[in-house]
Amino acid sequence: MSPGQSTPAFTGQCHCGLIKYTSTSPPQNLTYCYCITCRRLSGAPFIAWADIPSSTLHIPPNTSKNSIRILTSDIAERTICRECGSNITMRYGFDEANIGIAAGTMDEASLKGDEMNVTEHIFMEQKPSWYGIPKDGVKRWERFSDGFEEKLQIWRSERS
Repeated sequence: MSPGQSTPAFTGQCHCGLIKYTSTSPPQNLTYCYCITCRRLSGAPFIAWADIPSSTLHIPPNTSKNSIRILTSDIAERTICRECGSNITMRYGFDEANIGIAAGTMDEASLKGDEMNVTEHIFMEQKPSWYGIPKDGVKRWERFSDGFEEKLQIWRSERS
């Protein structure tokens, strides 16, 4: 950590270790996303995204920009390790103050604070039929949550 930075709330890395990161904020939410993009990029029925303030994410400056592949869509930007293909982050254009960390890349032993539990399931309309979600009592959304969808629509209308 560089001078002036707080103690990490957690650390993480991609599969090959080329991209390492720390966050000075513990995860605030844990969202399971079943959208087709998350499914295809992960090869799994969903990706678990842990939300943190963008300003608390630190990727060391010696991490080469060539190590990180950026995928963009009309609403979000994802970062992926160029070497091993691990999903690292996702940030929505209308909410640059927050970023999602692929929870599978987090070093679980490093987590400080409360235990992480899923807070919502999104894109249920795209969930694969072969995957059954346990009855966990957590809110489920066909797409994004209502509040999220509203912010996204406002952001889209301001851009057009």
